This record gives sequence, C-alpha cells and structure tokens, in this order.
Amino acid sequence: MDDKLYFVIFGIILAVMAVVIPFFFPFFLKAETPKPCKKSLILKQTCSTIFLANALIAGLVGDFTRYAALMFVGLCFSWLGDYLLHVNPGQGFFVAGLSSFLVGHIFYTAAYCKAFRVLFPWASIVTVPKIIAYIVILAAAMFCTLFVEKISLGKMFVPCFLYAATITAMAVEAFSLAITIMTTPSNVKDPIFTGIMLMLGAALFVISDYTLSILTFKKGVKKHGALRQVNIWTYFYAQLFLGVSIYFIST
Repeated sequence: MDDKLYFVIFGIILAVMAVVIPFFFPFFLKAETPKPCKKSLILKQTCSTIFLANALIAGLVGDFTRYAALMFVGLCFSWLGDYLLHVNPGQGFFVAGLSSFLVGHIFYTAAYCKAFRVLFPWASIVTVPKIIAYIVILAAAMFCTLFVEKISLGKMFVPCFLYAATITAMAVEAFSLAITIMTTPSNVKDPIFTGIMLMLGAALFVISDYTLSILTFKKGVKKHGALRQVNIWTYFYAQLFLGVSIYFIST
C-alpha cells in the first residue's frame, strides 16, 4: 500500500481516537466523584486501552521496529500505572502506580535514545546543553512544588523526587530528539509533524504530572474541579501524541 494512503488511514484513525477519548471524560469525572469506584476505573482503563490501541495501530500501519516496541512497552506500564493509582487510594498502591509510570518513562527515554543512535549515529546523546536543561528543569520543578505550591511530601519525597528526575530525563530527551529530527535530514516521515508530536506529548505529560502532584499532596485543593480536568486532558492526549510517533519513526 502507498505511504500516502497509509498516512491517510492512520490520520483518520487518530482523529477518531482523539474525539472518542474525551467523550468518556465527563462520565469518568462524574463517576469518580466523590471517590474512585468500579465504574470510574472501567471508564479510565477504557481511555488507557484506547491510547494502547493507538500505538499498536501506529506500529502495524507503519513499521513495528525496536523504537515502536520500546514505546509500546512504556505505554503498557502507563496502563498499569493508571490501574494501580485508581484501584486503591492508599499509599502502597500510589507508590506502585508511581513506580509503574517511572518504568514507563525509562522505556520512553530508551526509545528516544535508540532512535537518536540510529537516525543520527554521528551525534552524541549526552551533551552539555542537555545536562544543563535537565538540571534547570528538575530544579525548577522541585522549587515550584516545594516552595511555590508549598507542598509537603513527607515520606513520599524520595519516590516523588526519583519520579521527577525520570520524567525530566524523558522530556529533555524527547525535545532533543524532536529538535534534531526537525532540523536535520533523516528518513523520518514528516519530520516537522513528528517533532511537534514528540514535544507536545512530553510537555503535556509534565503538565499532567505537575497538576497531579498538586491534587494529591496539596491541602485544601478541590480534588474534582478544573485542575482535575486539566490533569486528565493533558495526560491522555500526551499518551496519544507519544504513541503517534511510532508511525513516523522507523528505527
């Protein structure tokens, strides 16, 4: 089948999924108020299964390469993290869910590094600008969390710091890969669109997790208000956008 036809088919599927996922949001948000229940769990995991299906279709329509495999495994850990964070609000399940997402980000980062090595073998993965960006972003995130929002993490400081360090590495690597793809000739299909998807996915993931930290740890915050909606919208679209990159990056 012609590449353009593949692109059209995948574009239609993505558009349908992008419309279908938010259809579930009002029902999910209503179901989890005042607290998570079986119905809200089913609705949430339905949305999570959709972003898994999106990634799987992207791999099947394109090429299910090592990059695709690493990204798909990362998405599977995110699916598991969604379940663990929702099934029980207790601290034990929260740490388990956090750990699952942390592993997912490690797989995302590994996928970006793999793509970087294959697409740009002459370029160094570890560079001074990346290290500086990593330190600045992580420091800014922790400063905003602890001193601007005045969130007390208590015993959860170490797990949350490790998670923040991991998602920061994912975001920096995603942006680095995206910028390089957009500015350097390679075999990536539609480099501008691919770069935008990578940057949007990483940025929305960071925003989603930052809002989740406020919802989870900050006292006096309305748990089911506008901030929760921002958290949900940014999270699921982040996963959709990251999954889309599988179709365009064949490494």
